[in-house]
Amino acid sequence: MCLKLISRFVIIAIIGACFAFVPDFSFATVYGVKDTKGVFTPKVSVEVGKKEILINKIDPHAKFKSFALILNRKNPALIRNVNQLSVEWLASDNRPTKPSPFAGPTYDPNKLKLEESVTRSVGLKLVDKSARNLFAGKQFSDLFSMFLDQQPLVPQEGSGEPDSPVKLGAGRDISINIDKTSISFNESNIKKGEIINIDNRSGLDQSLGIQIPEKDLLYTQIVRKPEQTKVPREIWQKFTVSADSGIFVVLIPDPDASRLSGLNGKEVVVKIYQGDKVRESIKIPIKTTAESTGVGSDAGASSGVVEQDIKTSAKTSGSSASRTTEPTRASTSSEKSATSRNLESKGSWSSTGIWILQIFNLIALVALALYGAFFVLPKVQVLESRISKNEMFLHGAREAIREELDKTKEEILRECGSDSTPSESEQR
Repeated sequence: MCLKLISRFVIIAIIGACFAFVPDFSFATVYGVKDTKGVFTPKVSVEVGKKEILINKIDPHAKFKSFALILNRKNPALIRNVNQLSVEWLASDNRPTKPSPFAGPTYDPNKLKLEESVTRSVGLKLVDKSARNLFAGKQFSDLFSMFLDQQPLVPQEGSGEPDSPVKLGAGRDISINIDKTSISFNESNIKKGEIINIDNRSGLDQSLGIQIPEKDLLYTQIVRKPEQTKVPREIWQKFTVSADSGIFVVLIPDPDASRLSGLNGKEVVVKIYQGDKVRESIKIPIKTTAESTGVGSDAGASSGVVEQDIKTSAKTSGSSASRTTEPTRASTSSEKSATSRNLESKGSWSSTGIWILQIFNLIALVALALYGAFFVLPKVQVLESRISKNEMFLHGAREAIREELDKTKEEILRECGSDSTPSESEQR
């Protein structure tokens, strides 16, 4: 008995030691591409560890013209520490090359994308040099998404991750986000309509198709965000939405009750393409409430009731007129008195309005006078003082010029007189 216990303990210890010396990597997940018929072609295998991620080609001789890694936008810690990531390319003998920064020359910070051609290398290794253990406890889809020749690489079914993996505990990762699951038209939005916002969060350009009911809508349009340009109607069945951008669909119904009721039960269909095949169709049903569609019937019922009341009142008035004329005279006098009261009330209201208008005009005149007294008058006084100063300056300048002219004239006459005296003596 003791020997059995000892042997079991030894076996458990050996197994624990083996696991202790095994490198800290999860099971490999195979990623590949699917064609239009849904046939899966494996391309790479991925192993995620606490500090490293290994990505190896399934076929070592395969040449990837364009291989892209895009950071998951739902992982802010990874985005903030992207400068702490390095890339080591693996040679044919699985020997890693010199580490290079992930956020190097081939990294696009706007799209969070590293894109390289992988021809000679058989794979690559991503190394976390930070102290935050960015890879620990995460699936590869929580960290990155891969694209090969502009096609997304998806995990093989049953190889470790589902085809639509769960991201960071926040539900399923939806590359195309639509803000409405249904549309309801009622009296509050018949005139302004409804808008469906569709955003492309996949990190790459995406082909979409929009189907909108052709009838019973007064106005429909598809507009690109953020450039606010219209998508031509002839390409609504399939067009491209750029990465990290989107569109919005404008729907304004016809206010006519019959046409509005025709919208009830119809759908707006958003088709997501993968190549030439529709990968997914999202249907947005349209509903119309009873308040918005029952306008015509209510109006007809109310008109019928009014006609019946008119007929009843006519019969009653006829019978009463045949009996006696005094009630008619009384009603006529009462109608006249009511009319006079209405006229008096209208007249009193008009006179009150005139008085209010006069008071308002008086207040406006007083405000204008105060504005002139406090703002315009000081400015006028300043201008007058400046003008008077200028006039005084000009007057003083004229006087100074006249004095200078008089002095110059006297000097000229003095010099002329001194020159003329010797000449006369010489003649004598």
